[in-house]
Amino acid sequence: MNRPIVQAVLIVLIASVIAVVANAVAGRERKLILPGYYPNALRVPERAPEKPVTSPAPPTAQPMTESVAPPVTATVNPAIPAQHPAPSTQNPARSTHAAPSTQHPAPSTQQAVTRQFLPHPDRAYEEIGYADVAHLHAQGALFLDARRTSVFEEGHIAGSRPFSVWESDIDDKVNKLFEERPDPDQQNLPIVIYCSGGACEDSHMLAQKLWGIQFNNVYVYKDGYPDWVKRGGPTRKGATP
Repeated sequence: MNRPIVQAVLIVLIASVIAVVANAVAGRERKLILPGYYPNALRVPERAPEKPVTSPAPPTAQPMTESVAPPVTATVNPAIPAQHPAPSTQNPARSTHAAPSTQHPAPSTQQAVTRQFLPHPDRAYEEIGYADVAHLHAQGALFLDARRTSVFEEGHIAGSRPFSVWESDIDDKVNKLFEERPDPDQQNLPIVIYCSGGACEDSHMLAQKLWGIQFNNVYVYKDGYPDWVKRGGPTRKGATP
């Protein structure tokens, strides 16, 4: 019983000695760190000298000079009293006649629309809601229905044209629209495109087509025809706008 134990102890001792010798001879990449061996444990890295903290300089009186500037600019224009005399020094008859002359005449339908919805050539379309759509509809802007013609005939926004992006004649319709509006000023007039709203992307696809041929003022009714009906907008059935 004792002999096998002695042999086992000798084998363990011999293996330990061989391991220590092999570890000592091994390169740095393969050498094992022995337990309790921490060569850098007593090294303390040198501290960098701390920079003294300097408090910021107290604020100067600069804001006082800036606050004085507005009254100076307000008194520089002496021509204001001459342009707007007091009501008591004017002839009542002349003042009532002069008021319309200082105002611009009422703009036409197309001018009023383009003044509020300017062209955006850097992007194919802008999404708008019911309030803007109703305003453009009242101003007589062009409306295009991107849904299928069969759906268009079941009900559409009054005055809109069928421009289904999934039908074979869509390119012919787009080219015809370009022929109707060959002038850049006409191409900058607002165009509203709608479909079924929600996840429907037909209106966005049609807007991309129009943008590709220089129509730079296209708007997508993001909530589409269902929202128009829900809000009581004028509708029509059949194949005609």
